[in-house]
Amino acid sequence: MIRRLWKPVVAVMALSVSFLAPAATAAEHRAAAVPPGDYCGPQEGFYGGGRYTYAEVQVCLHFEDGGPPEVRVSTHNNSYYWGGAWYHAGAGNPAEWRAEGTVGKAGQTANYSAALRQESANGWAGGGQLPAGECGAATVTLNFRQNGPYWTGSDYDIDSGERTYQVDVPC
Repeated sequence: MIRRLWKPVVAVMALSVSFLAPAATAAEHRAAAVPPGDYCGPQEGFYGGGRYTYAEVQVCLHFEDGGPPEVRVSTHNNSYYWGGAWYHAGAGNPAEWRAEGTVGKAGQTANYSAALRQESANGWAGGGQLPAGECGAATVTLNFRQNGPYWTGSDYDIDSGERTYQVDVPC
């Protein structure tokens, strides 16, 4: 008789313990779900007119503890071609760029804009905040336009056109 009652008693005890702990709300799950850091789309290289300027561009969602996530755009290997060789942007030959677009998540969309006068091969600028800060996939559009380095006539500008990226933010 004791053996037959043992399993139902254990099951009832387990159920009663689960009712003692309050369930976390959806907001509590979201607030603790995303670890701080950068979550990025792919890095994509763009040439300017005549292939005399070049920059690799990447859009990221930056999360910090306690604050809303920010859209950040970074460039790498920002360079120009002159005299048979490639040179990086510098103080004497800066690149000036602007990135604009939208970021959308969970049915909400926000605009962002980031700009930088870049005097090195690598740089980043932030602009705008993600409307919802939880984990999951976000859609980011990007329009990137750069003047320089060195070649500053509009014929040499980098113009990405509109790009769309999915950025996955882990829980």
